[in-house]
Amino acid sequence: MSRVKGQKFTVLKNKKTVVTRAGFWKVPHHTREDEVFLKVGRYQKSKDWDGEEGTETLKPKSELTLDSEEFESLLGFLKDNYEPFKSGTKAFIPLDRPYDKDTASQVKQLLNLPERERMLSFLIENDVIPKDLEIGLSHARRARAIDEFNYLLESDLVDPRWQS
Repeated sequence: MSRVKGQKFTVLKNKKTVVTRAGFWKVPHHTREDEVFLKVGRYQKSKDWDGEEGTETLKPKSELTLDSEEFESLLGFLKDNYEPFKSGTKAFIPLDRPYDKDTASQVKQLLNLPERERMLSFLIENDVIPKDLEIGLSHARRARAIDEFNYLLESDLVDPRWQS
């Protein structure tokens, strides 16, 4: 059984009848790395609450406790999304992780917008695609066509399929 090693709490907002607090606590383990938990709670103040006592004596209106994995995920989400979202950006491509699966999904969405002609004009006018990338894309398209042709040759298909 683990026991709490240390705690650190702070008041996020202090209103007349309600206080919002956040806190960390560390749970040591003998067989694996210690865990840090995050608890965020909104508590109903008692009439004699002096601000010094812990949330344990307050009646919770709502509480959320995140384990280490959830907390790390939340930190990553905040780091990556808070500032762009705050400035009004609803979607963006994170340039610090250009080869991430999420980035690929976002680039696909961008390139699959319904106004293809407008997208193509934008890419050309702004010289977005470097020449070597353009050549590489052309080569990949040809290689795919050859692979498809070889597949069709091996598939013993009837004439209408070849016609298409």
